Amino acid sequence: MRIEARLTLLAALATALVSAHAESDFASATSGTLTATARLDFIVTIPRVLYLRVGTGTSFTSVGTVDLINITVPAAAVGNGVAVAATGGDIGAGAVTVRVMGNGGNITLNSNTTGPLNNGVAAQQIGWNRINVASAPLASTTSGFNNSAITHPAFNSTGGAGTAVLLTASNKMVQQEGQWTYSYANTEAVAAGTYGGVGVNNGRVTYTASMP
Repeated sequence: MRIEARLTLLAALATALVSAHAESDFASATSGTLTATARLDFIVTIPRVLYLRVGTGTSFTSVGTVDLINITVPAAAVGNGVAVAATGGDIGAGAVTVRVMGNGGNITLNSNTTGPLNNGVAAQQIGWNRINVASAPLASTTSGFNNSAITHPAFNSTGGAGTAVLLTASNKMVQQEGQWTYSYANTEAVAAGTYGGVGVNNGRVTYTASMP
């Protein structure tokens, strides 16, 4: 008797589990139109995501490539006040792709450096305020993105966090892209040397996108 009772209970539980996940409707008649209905409930869960690209990158993928922006001042032009164009960047001619996507509200974009550019001698420096950045739209628009001139978060001349830029969300979505083109102001004569570099002499800028 105990075994039969347990089997009956298990059968009832199995029936309850099935009915909790699906629905059926049975109709029967000798004439007329028959109608049976069955319903489903759907849930779609969208995770919060944040994507930032400055330079080389692949959409919505983490890529470890750090582009090099290279500026060489002609010998006859040192400190003459004429800006010097850069080379490098994923677009070329000192220009980089900027792309930001987030689905959780406004996004704050900022720059951060570890100190003024130097040539290995602490007293010989170039402030980050001597690096010009021009903002413009990309040559072509990525589907779903607003292609415009994204304001560059101004560098802190002596190093540290720059001046943050707010990207305003529409219905909690930010999808903006553009390009930044770098140059050297060349407004003063400085000691000879290579200022900055690949991860040395305060030559690296870190851009950060933050979403609350």
